[in-house]
Amino acid sequence: MELNKILLIGQKESRESLRNRWFIVYAVSFSALALLLLFIGSSKSTIGGYTGFGRTAASLINLILLFIPLISLTIGSIAISVERENKTLPYLLSHPVSKSEILLGKYIGILISIWLTLIFGFGISGIVISTQGIGQGLSGYIMVMLLSGLLASSFLSIGFIVSVMSSRTSKSVGIAVFLWLAFLIFGDLGVMGSAISMDLGPQKLFFLTAANPAEAFKIASILTLSQRVEILGPAGVYAVRVFGETLVFIILLSVLFFWTLIPLMISALHFCYLRREEK
Repeated sequence: MELNKILLIGQKESRESLRNRWFIVYAVSFSALALLLLFIGSSKSTIGGYTGFGRTAASLINLILLFIPLISLTIGSIAISVERENKTLPYLLSHPVSKSEILLGKYIGILISIWLTLIFGFGISGIVISTQGIGQGLSGYIMVMLLSGLLASSFLSIGFIVSVMSSRTSKSVGIAVFLWLAFLIFGDLGVMGSAISMDLGPQKLFFLTAANPAEAFKIASILTLSQRVEILGPAGVYAVRVFGETLVFIILLSVLFFWTLIPLMISALHFCYLRREEK
């Protein structure tokens, strides 16, 4: 693989993503809702014990969980399948680039576009907070933004698995939306059902919950913003008391890195070695 080819493809993909109408809708909606949450919360000096940047970051966590996985999954799910459906993939492969360079270039380009959306949303909110003269919690605010970037990379990798295994964009998007529901809604319900039916203890409940990248992001963000571990619930309190906040945070980061690297490796394996019809 050649880095310059990967970066060139990434640059092209980033420009195309930023011109995608659905991506623009997602980006504008995220930024607008972030500002709306900021102005709604500004009527109170504190929310849940948070002030300034920390208050805004706490308000943004659920918004991030709603938008970022959806953006990453849907955009990632059509990255390869749209090329295959439009019959442009053979044309790309006719150039002196390998499949792995195409895959990584597209992944990097889309990821940069999503990160720019996050930076834009967080940046506008940060500027508004700064004009109000409330500077508490800046480090936590930045950390939540960085964790959001990891959340985006993990769900984008999952989206790429869908994309390399699909031939039609409509099918890819449908699977992506189902996965979004599975991770964000069915995941919580499944954990709750398992905890009740199987009588899971706090330790098993914590690891079952933390295995979900969305939940790992949420718990890590809360740990970053607050020392009140009771917010995490019984499983979170147990984990912090047994392992300590630092180790719990490392475990959660490891989960996000796992969901970034393993699905991307599976995508590369399937696209580069198992799927032959594009050659």
